[in-house]
Amino acid sequence: MNVETQEMHAENLISHIPYPASHPPHTAKLDKCRPLTNLAAMHLHLTALVCLLLTACASTPKPALTSVEIKEIKPRYIDAEQLTRVSEYFTGQENTGNRVFLRTSPEAKSGYYFTLILDEKVRRLPKGTTIIGEFYAPEEVDLQRYTFTLPNRRPKTKEIFVGLTGDDWPGADAIPAAWRFTIKGPNGNTLGESQSFLWSL
Repeated sequence: MNVETQEMHAENLISHIPYPASHPPHTAKLDKCRPLTNLAAMHLHLTALVCLLLTACASTPKPALTSVEIKEIKPRYIDAEQLTRVSEYFTGQENTGNRVFLRTSPEAKSGYYFTLILDEKVRRLPKGTTIIGEFYAPEEVDLQRYTFTLPNRRPKTKEIFVGLTGDDWPGADAIPAAWRFTIKGPNGNTLGESQSFLWSL
């Protein structure tokens, strides 16, 4: 047997040697890994796409309202102590929390309040929105009319507290005879309106 024949015989023997189960051929490893690698890549791309869509939805602000419904108005007298939080005794600054207050006398808390409950969050109203409050105070013949401008930064609430405070209201026992509220946009267009029963009489 010459050298060339011996080499061919050795190659045939090697090609028939079985591989142990724990050490399969490298080609088999690659073939098995490719589907797993492709699956992981697809999962990564899908996750990135979902995150991108969620971020786009979250970062897109809702358009400003062109109309709003005043679903209910709750009138009542509120004393300053009822509106004062514990933190205010330490800081000396008012803490409104998640509430929006509009007062005729900003420094005076005690007064007669009208809580306007909207069908949408207050922050969705356009910048420059104003609220016009018209009242007939007890024992007063003349109409009282006030214009309030909503702050640009507003909490997530559907309520607006409009207060006749300070010298603009006679006291805790006084009750308005009639009232009307009009919400107007920055261009003067009416967004919503509500009035008491006696207003139309």
